[in-house]
Amino acid sequence: MGAMGRPAILSRERITAAGKQIVEREGPQALTLKRLGGELGVDASALYRHFRNKDELVSAIGDELLSGYVADPGDDVAWREGVTDICVQLRAASITQPVVVDIVRFGPPRQANELKLTEVLLRLLRRGGLDAQAAGDAYHALISLTLGSAAIDAQLDRLPRAERQKLYRGWRRQYATLPSEQYPTSVALAEHLWRGTAEDRFRGALEIMLDGLQAGISQRR
Repeated sequence: MGAMGRPAILSRERITAAGKQIVEREGPQALTLKRLGGELGVDASALYRHFRNKDELVSAIGDELLSGYVADPGDDVAWREGVTDICVQLRAASITQPVVVDIVRFGPPRQANELKLTEVLLRLLRRGGLDAQAAGDAYHALISLTLGSAAIDAQLDRLPRAERQKLYRGWRRQYATLPSEQYPTSVALAEHLWRGTAEDRFRGALEIMLDGLQAGISQRR
């Protein structure tokens, strides 16, 4: 209830802002309609006047969280640099705020910042010289790489750096001690696996992908 016992005035913006605060304070697992209604001083059923279901609400919250991470690099930035910056920012958002991943889980983007992200990436890819089909394929590959990397690294990212590096060393030892007659290549290359930080590996994978796109552009010219 609001002041003097009046019902709280709700809006999509007020609900989204309250949901964002819960997620930022306690993580996405803390976000329930009952909890959100309590924060706003209303019954949870009142939220359905503004959102059809929880998925729609989560999408709006995720999009609001995304707004602080993904920025348009502008036309003066080289296309590869712009793509790299956006993908690194999107990965960081997906790791620190896992609810961001939910906004792309159930289909194409419908929220303002999602649409902006798609528009900017496609524009950069076209500016780099990709034709329409290649730009579309590259967009999907970049999103899959970025969100896939975030999903793999999210749990480890919560550990202190020294503990992560200790885990990586342990994993390399495990590969190195595999039966060499069964896994000769894995044993031979064990020291090259899980090197550096998770972001280092992501940036390396992104560079490999962009090198391939660059080579394809050069061949078509």
